[in-house]
Amino acid sequence: MTTTAPAAARADVRDLRRTWRVLLACLLPIGPLGVLITRAAMPYWTDQDEATMVANIADSPGRSEVMIWAFGLTFPALVLGPLVVGYLARRGAPRLATWGAALSFLGFVMAGAIGSTDLLTHVMAQDGYDAATVVDVTKLTMAHPFAVLGIGVFIIGHIVGMILLGIAVAKAGVVARWVGIALAVSQPFHLVSAVILPSRILDLTLGWGLTTLAFVMIARALLRMSDDEFDPRPAA
Repeated sequence: MTTTAPAAARADVRDLRRTWRVLLACLLPIGPLGVLITRAAMPYWTDQDEATMVANIADSPGRSEVMIWAFGLTFPALVLGPLVVGYLARRGAPRLATWGAALSFLGFVMAGAIGSTDLLTHVMAQDGYDAATVVDVTKLTMAHPFAVLGIGVFIIGHIVGMILLGIAVAKAGVVARWVGIALAVSQPFHLVSAVILPSRILDLTLGWGLTTLAFVMIARALLRMSDDEFDPRPAA
């Protein structure tokens, strides 16, 4: 009979917690800032009918390009951001952090099911397709069951998820309470500005503007916390 001795301590294990903190802090604001730029550049607004949206995209190719690139380049950070926030709040508010991160992550992932229509409309309009054809293709795309599912999951996921994350980071003491409140109310304000009382200014200030501010403040807190607060020391 032989027994396996415990692994000897390794002196060459590097502690990369500070590197992770800096990288994640830099990542956090990118996603909501990208959406903020996207919403500012949009040549249409979400309360308009399909024909008006298509016409506005066709008439504003420059703004459409800014919208497409801003969203496309920052989308990975938008998806990962809620997971980072949930990770930071996991000890002080484990259930809220888990549900908030999961719902937000799923909601933003499913946003891909509806975000592609802007690119499709822009490309078709600039390639000379008539407006009626572009409108028909857009309607058919958005009527597909997967697109309908994606819209529903996106709306519920990112709104409810951000509310839970806002409560979680405040309860866990990651940031000041006002930051958590700002995050929690930001996406309901976005819903109001996009659907109920359409307003670009409201969305850029109390909607995605507050989300961006909250993520900046969470990133600041992440940079200020110690490595041990962020994560246990790696095993040797």
